[in-house]
Amino acid sequence: MAIAVRKEAGHHWGAWVWVKWKAGAPEDAWSAWKNVKEIKEAWSTTGEWDCALWVGLDNPEAVERLVWKEIRSSKWVEKTGTYWAKKYW
Repeated sequence: MAIAVRKEAGHHWGAWVWVKWKAGAPEDAWSAWKNVKEIKEAWSTTGEWDCALWVGLDNPEAVERLVWKEIRSSKWVEKTGTYWAKKYW
């Protein structure tokens, strides 16, 4: 499914990438992404997902490349889910 992304003044699209760790993942498994400039924030979460990453890209293809190259390539990642969001303020 293609997502059309429009830039509007003051409104910015980005993506949440949710991460489920494999069993035995160390507490700092996320630290490998600390210097990835496109990942703006990393959050520890409870529930189905273990970690949420805010990705500051507004291009679906660029997000997909980032997810596969940087995030899914970690030996500790079991699965990911990507959700688009638009920031209003």
